[in-house]
Amino acid sequence: MARIAPDGARGKIMRAAERLAYIDGWRVIAILLVFADHLGMNREIGAFYERSAFGVLSQYGETGVFIFFFISGYVVSLTSLREVERTGGFSAPAFYARRFFRIVPPLMLYLAALMGLALAGVIEFSPVNFVSAALYLCNSTAPGVSCDWYVGHTWSLAFEEQFYCLFPAAFAWMTLGKAPRPTLAAAALAFAALPFVFTIWWIGKIGCLIAYALFFAGYAAAARGAAIQRLFADVRLPAFTVAALVVFMPRSVVASFGDDEAMRAELIAWFRLAYVGAIPVLVLLSGAAESPLRKALSIGALAGLGRASYSIYLWQQLCNGPVFNGLGVAAQFALIGGAILFCLGLFRIELKLIGLGQALSSRLRRRGEEQAAAPALAMDPAS
Repeated sequence: MARIAPDGARGKIMRAAERLAYIDGWRVIAILLVFADHLGMNREIGAFYERSAFGVLSQYGETGVFIFFFISGYVVSLTSLREVERTGGFSAPAFYARRFFRIVPPLMLYLAALMGLALAGVIEFSPVNFVSAALYLCNSTAPGVSCDWYVGHTWSLAFEEQFYCLFPAAFAWMTLGKAPRPTLAAAALAFAALPFVFTIWWIGKIGCLIAYALFFAGYAAAARGAAIQRLFADVRLPAFTVAALVVFMPRSVVASFGDDEAMRAELIAWFRLAYVGAIPVLVLLSGAAESPLRKALSIGALAGLGRASYSIYLWQQLCNGPVFNGLGVAAQFALIGGAILFCLGLFRIELKLIGLGQALSSRLRRRGEEQAAAPALAMDPAS
């Protein structure tokens, strides 16, 4: 018997998965945090950051990515739990089909555009950069990996892809009590372990732990979201406030307690561990049914922008790259605005690809169900 509905009646997870507009609003907040950080690469905006209090905005890029990590774990877990409720099982091939059509085509288009610009002499970008990003290795310093600015941001996509490889085995074990196949589990764990073995200094091993902890916090939130809401029912506002203070605490404030550069870096690294609890609380409490913030985050235009945030995240890196760093402020914002409009148009095509992935996913799930039923029919004397 599947252990899938700890919060009560059958169907709660399905209803929760269908009401995710406010999550798309959080995607917009996350992408804005990344924008605020990367805009500092522009010479004029960077100089403005240095001489004003707005420079604190450059400290939140990684925070935005960590919010994305929790959202990813939450959404894929809700979808998978809904599949179990609807069908009584979970299909790993169906899961991979959905993820492939959602993630790979937009990335390949972006990488192909970079190669085209490199061949035209507009930017510096090598085939090694292309392969490193395409194989989702930019969160590691593994031999042969090279990720320059234009694909450096795919370190976050690498963590997500490594989590997605690991997720079906972990999900089947945690939700259905099914032990994973040792060889497949070992391969997924080896892929997920790459950033721990070949660690990038500015992510650090603590950063790797935070990334995976947030993914699996997303699973916990999906499975027990109603229980978490009840837990904080009487202290919702104070808990939300504390979580917001933790998540949006400027790094410079944390670093100020250190005596030297090494100690300041260590303080920041350990403080980020608090994100594992604070980000889930922040996002979940904002989604309370009566929350005004939920209504604000669910506004149609905002939610629509959030749904296209994956491509926006990819293409903003090009807009903030070295070739455009000398633009004036107005031109820089115009470029970014044009990129956002381009991504919104591109999302129409992505929706068709997502539909193809869902159709393939359904076929793979049905095929798996038929194969599982075949031995039972063969053993049934009445058949």
